[in-house]
Amino acid sequence: MAKSIKQKMGKFYIITTVGIAVVLLTVGKYFIHESGLEFIVLNSILGSVISSSIFITGFLLSGVFSDYKEADKIPSEIRSSLESILGEGDALKRKDPSFDNNKIRTIIKKFVQEFEEGLSEVNNHSHLDHAMEAIKDLDLVFDDMEARGVPPNYMTRIKSEQSHLRKMLLRVYHIQKTNFVPSVSVLVQSIVIVVIVLLAFVVAEVSVGIILFAVLSYLLIYTMQLIHVLEKPFRKGRDDTSDDVSIFLLRELSNSLDAK
Repeated sequence: MAKSIKQKMGKFYIITTVGIAVVLLTVGKYFIHESGLEFIVLNSILGSVISSSIFITGFLLSGVFSDYKEADKIPSEIRSSLESILGEGDALKRKDPSFDNNKIRTIIKKFVQEFEEGLSEVNNHSHLDHAMEAIKDLDLVFDDMEARGVPPNYMTRIKSEQSHLRKMLLRVYHIQKTNFVPSVSVLVQSIVIVVIVLLAFVVAEVSVGIILFAVLSYLLIYTMQLIHVLEKPFRKGRDDTSDDVSIFLLRELSNSLDAK
């Protein structure tokens, strides 16, 4: 599959789009200055409003970032549970050669595939029903293991890994399906628009006014865009960029099973 523009630009995608927006806004600010439409005097009150706006957006960004850091740990926990289940199947295979542990391998590969496809842009990055069904497929394998006399303590341990998988999958689904306090997004957008409009009509020398306007606009718009990106950390497919949570650990596991 050919890479999208987002994927080609990688970590420079946001800064490029924000930069273009800032350039356009700065041109507008220049025409406002040349037309003599500036009427707001830069004083301590306006300075307090601007500094408070930057503080609030930064504070809201830190709240979204904490959820992003939690999401970043999920792929490693999922792989750990998958390898534990796979290890128990391999151990039983060594004791009982008639046991078909390839079923576990097939289910794991199916799970990784469905997990990635469910997080693609085609499925709005939040369709994980098929991945959940793959986890349920393990029940038949566990029934077979119990019938072969696997000790109850081993079955309890392996089923707890399955339960942990389901918990992690539901956590990903919840993160992808919901926004971090939707009103926060509205608040950030309102702050950015209000501050940019105020700065656009501030009376100042053309050089100082444009530099101040460009810098503050860049910071606020970049923060707003970053909050939007972090609200949905898993964006696979053509929307997958360097800012999204990587699932390379799961891909490596699936590839290793193919190699075997």
